[in-house]
Amino acid sequence: MVTLVNAIEYQGIVENLREFNLKKNIKEQLNAINPLLVKKETDLKVHFEKAMDNGLLTKNEAEFLEIKMELGRMCLELEQVLDGIYVTMLFYDQERNHVFHGACPSGPVEFFDFFEVVNEQGILDENCASCGRAIFTQEVVQTDIETSPLWSQLRNHVLAYGFKSCTSIPFYSSDGRVAGTFAHYSTRPNNMLTQDEVEMIQEKTSMFSEEIQRISDRLQEYTKTGNTGLTI
Repeated sequence: MVTLVNAIEYQGIVENLREFNLKKNIKEQLNAINPLLVKKETDLKVHFEKAMDNGLLTKNEAEFLEIKMELGRMCLELEQVLDGIYVTMLFYDQERNHVFHGACPSGPVEFFDFFEVVNEQGILDENCASCGRAIFTQEVVQTDIETSPLWSQLRNHVLAYGFKSCTSIPFYSSDGRVAGTFAHYSTRPNNMLTQDEVEMIQEKTSMFSEEIQRISDRLQEYTKTGNTGLTI
């Protein structure tokens, strides 16, 4: 019988995303920090320390945002080799059949609230957008958002933010189970990635797996001890 810890390879990340992702002050901080991350600003630790000094963030929230920045750098690394693509990282909680937005520093923070709607309504399955199909089939899924039936329940929300195409590429835990997806959004219709681009992304994301696990383990340790250490 599979235990909860084993079922959620990146449990520390998933639990923190569930706790903090929708908090208003977290979103406000992400709106300020993401543009700095995109510009490759390196001294983000100062921003977090000032926010804590001003009572805008707790230590745990600051640690969570630091993790968001680390995940965001992975997305930016993929964007550097793709033209006009917004990369987002999504984590899958198999035990609850929920999805949680991990990072997308180049995209609007509010856009990803629709994942909470997916969880609340229990609509995540192989017919729920590109990422649902990718998670349940463990295949790369490319869709035109305006025309694909996979987007029937979420189409209006996504189009309102200007996104027209999506390629979802699953990534895996160390035991081979799907842990989430890297979704690649485009503002152009039918803007599909080539096979070479898909293979390049798969190679890069497989290299991220150990780093993601270390991040998750850190979060679990901070949760147990109540300590935090900003290392940016």
